[in-house]
Amino acid sequence: MTMIHFRTGRDRIQRAATQLVLWHAVAAVRYPSWLLLLVPIVGVVELLGHWYFAAAAPRPPEWRLARPRVGELRKNGELVVIAPEWAEPLARSAFGEDIMPLSDLARPDSSAYRRAIEVSILGQRSSELERWRELDRSRFGRFELRLLENPHARPVRFSFVDHLEPGRVEVSEIGGGRATACAWTDRARTRTGGLAGSPAFPRERFNCAGGESQFVGVTVIDDQRYRPRRCIWANPRPEGQIRILYRRVPLGRTLRGYSGLPWMMTRDNQGPPIELRWAIDGQVIKSFSCHDGEGWKAFETAIAGPEGRIADVEFRVSAAAGASRQFCFYADLR
Repeated sequence: MTMIHFRTGRDRIQRAATQLVLWHAVAAVRYPSWLLLLVPIVGVVELLGHWYFAAAAPRPPEWRLARPRVGELRKNGELVVIAPEWAEPLARSAFGEDIMPLSDLARPDSSAYRRAIEVSILGQRSSELERWRELDRSRFGRFELRLLENPHARPVRFSFVDHLEPGRVEVSEIGGGRATACAWTDRARTRTGGLAGSPAFPRERFNCAGGESQFVGVTVIDDQRYRPRRCIWANPRPEGQIRILYRRVPLGRTLRGYSGLPWMMTRDNQGPPIELRWAIDGQVIKSFSCHDGEGWKAFETAIAGPEGRIADVEFRVSAAAGASRQFCFYADLR
């Protein structure tokens, strides 16, 4: 849409300039000579229009031409970040899943990445990478490409989002004194909620009782800045809890993550809080509350004991009695 707007703007300026020149030619015969001043005015307008559109954002073909160069720089799975942020959809369309995978695009944050490639246009910089160290800089057409290194990278030992799978994970609903297993399927009906609707419902998920939205699976929600965030969808039912148990997990020094509710649907702050609680080998480590209006909210907990030991990790999600909520969380071990 932006590119169409730029082309339309250029066409309008040129068309207006032509019309003014023609109008001047006619007016010079009928009206006073001061109207001749319109000629330099039209020239200035056209020149300014040329400067403006010459500095406008690259068009889709230019993004596609830049793809091989960015691919050459991305040798070890570096994060690709676009500056300014609004140009990201253009880049993703041109670069594709190989260079900008969904796991990177909808990342929880950039703290786990050792290096990143910033693709900059119009002299812009990414605020997300402002404290990273520059290793290299080059130009390709109207693009500036910078290779950056994260001096405080914290690699992920285990991602709960990436390992939500049968065999390792057991999901159940707990209520009324009993637990009911949520069955795994890889053939569920997919659905997207559209504008202001629910996030996409994935094909692979643990289906629970209580309706189409009652499942545990990986999806993408919008945060308070309308950025995509990949997370585990786990709606607590009014009468119980969702229990997600991971077997034989290699522990790190910290368990960290984010909780969130789809921003478009919960920004009015009308729902009761949601509680996320986690335990290691049955011992509760911490409880965390998520409220409407908080957006993508971080949490972190230190883990006692030797790093690398194997244990079961359990998450429980619940809400106030009588409340049906939409909830998503990301968690990893570092």
